[in-house]
Amino acid sequence: MESQDIIIGGGASGIAAAIMLARKGRKVLVLEAQDRALKKLLASGNGRCNLSNLAVCPERYNAPSFVAPALNAFGTDGVREFFLSVGIELREEDGRLYPYSFNAGSVVNALLRAAERAGVTVICGAKAEKAVKDKLFLVSAAGRTYSSENLLFTAGSNATSGIDSLSLLSPFGHRSTKKIASVSYIPSNSVKGASGVRAKAALKLISGDTVVFSGEGELLFKDNALSGILAFEASSRYARALREGKNCAGIIDFAPDRSEERLKAFFEDCGLDCIGALCAYVHRALAVAIAGKAGVKGLAKESAEKLARFVKNYPVTFNGVCDIKNAQVVCGGLELKDFDPHGLQSRKVKGLFAAGEALDVDGDCGGFNLHWAWASAHAAAAKITEG
Repeated sequence: MESQDIIIGGGASGIAAAIMLARKGRKVLVLEAQDRALKKLLASGNGRCNLSNLAVCPERYNAPSFVAPALNAFGTDGVREFFLSVGIELREEDGRLYPYSFNAGSVVNALLRAAERAGVTVICGAKAEKAVKDKLFLVSAAGRTYSSENLLFTAGSNATSGIDSLSLLSPFGHRSTKKIASVSYIPSNSVKGASGVRAKAALKLISGDTVVFSGEGELLFKDNALSGILAFEASSRYARALREGKNCAGIIDFAPDRSEERLKAFFEDCGLDCIGALCAYVHRALAVAIAGKAGVKGLAKESAEKLARFVKNYPVTFNGVCDIKNAQVVCGGLELKDFDPHGLQSRKVKGLFAAGEALDVDGDCGGFNLHWAWASAHAAAAKITEG
């Protein structure tokens, strides 16, 4: 049996940590269950690979105090330096950091080349089936048993093409929290007949008297869901609220740069019917939906106040969350109380670490989750190499 540092999971955090460890002279073995490493990374940012965000800070995550040490030690400058070291230059767009090529494939290839150059061994199609500790960690995968002084668990969730392997740590006393789909479309039947229509709008999510989310951007309407970047941004906060047992309702503002008074004046003076007047601001399919929700017809001037109110305050109800396989991230993971935020080592078993999606950490849409992958990989690798 070979002895080395073993990483279970060849995703973003696993491969990054492997490179960091190997560059410090460690012998590293990565066990990846799927037929290739970094498979989920290819879909990041719609294939453009949103690697980080200039606005990264603890408050953009579900567990600010837990993520703070890792983020403080490895911010956006650290991400830039790391990717330059593997041959990838970054560019910024609206605060989001992407590879200069805007191509996820180039990032995957660069990381795998860097791992190979550093001497990392990556075995694909090797799903870890059992992990125990005697004097060393013993991991069974693909008919073999591997031994290691340290075991870093980075296997993510079953979001998109992932595999949920968190039960592997059950023998060590680690438990997982409830998992809910996040960074995804949000199921809703509130805007019928506008499937495929996109609109710049503002969206609020409200739970009781609390505004859970507020933002502006593009919404993509489907008959059974709200999608588009704005819905994806809202979905993280929505998932966290649901996990806390809070129900949320939504409000769409179809004209965020216009006051209700200005809209009312336009509707009173335009001389058009309700649908025609609404088409001055939104796609016809949305105009029909708004008029229907407001319960108005005939001339706009006769319903000007109501039209203005519903353009600015279109009510939306949600139908739970999407299937986890359709989400980019899962809200949930290994319980954080059992890991030291300074190095991400298990409080239960010395030499056992977790990083990335394995932990109950999720960030907002826009590069925050991948930044956690890099920062947590750095935190665990630094702790392992310090001995």
